[in-house]
Amino acid sequence: MKLDDQVSSLAGGSNGLAFEASDVTGTQSVALNDVQPTLPAGKLAEVVATRMSLPADVPWALRDDATSAWLDDGRPIGEQVGPNARLTLTPRTHLG
Repeated sequence: MKLDDQVSSLAGGSNGLAFEASDVTGTQSVALNDVQPTLPAGKLAEVVATRMSLPADVPWALRDDATSAWLDDGRPIGEQVGPNARLTLTPRTHLG
């Protein structure tokens, strides 16, 4: 299954989650509907970057706007945020 299909493959949206994601500058945003709660946050970050036409060779991370917490790439999105969360996509940087 293609990565983008994992976001919108739930029929009717009864089990899917909805999110709004913006880039770190706030200039772009996308609405995501019917996201599988089991989709790892790192994969969702890749989908968001693709939908925003951002570079694929940059590692991306998501942050929950309500808590300012960075999401764990390997954990399911449904375990980390609730429905209708606002997320920020940012390039992953490693300092030090």
